[in-house]
Amino acid sequence: MNIFVARTSVVISMLALSGCLQTMKNTLSFGDILVPTSKSAKYKKIKTGAPLTKRLMQAEAKATNSAKKVLKVGRKMALVDKEIVRGSCWDYADTVYKRAGFSRKLPQRQTVFNGSKRRGPYADIRQIKPGDFLYYINHSYGGVEHSGIFVDWENINKKTALMLSYGGENRRSPARYRIYDLSHVYHITRPKEI
Repeated sequence: MNIFVARTSVVISMLALSGCLQTMKNTLSFGDILVPTSKSAKYKKIKTGAPLTKRLMQAEAKATNSAKKVLKVGRKMALVDKEIVRGSCWDYADTVYKRAGFSRKLPQRQTVFNGSKRRGPYADIRQIKPGDFLYYINHSYGGVEHSGIFVDWENINKKTALMLSYGGENRRSPARYRIYDLSHVYHITRPKEI
């Protein structure tokens, strides 16, 4: 893959969305990621220490075979094809799973954890693995529910992670990679090993 195209794709994907309801207008350098500054919809740039593509490859390398398929399909849809899947954040993650060969029909997916948004219980973060389809409270946007695909921990002690997610609301933008607070994950789905 042409490195210029890959870098441009990453920057465009990261700029495309910055929360479920608003578009970010800041300019990001390659390797920067957006993180929430508080429970408001404001964000700041941080240096990740590694280019996004390198982090994605590292996550794929440590994933199980089934999870690796999910992560590769998601990366291709978001960064290479810049594909738009109209619908919700759930629709996007579900489409990634289907295209990776893991439909909702059993036994292609397994529920690892199931709580509720309002009452919990919430998942122990040690249960979360690369390629997991998570439902979580989006603390960076008013505590609404959100879903996405877990890529890797940004800081496990602070419960922040790099996620692939779509902003939803039928918008005409591809999914993006962004850091989320995963302190309140209430559902974990995982592709079954094949």
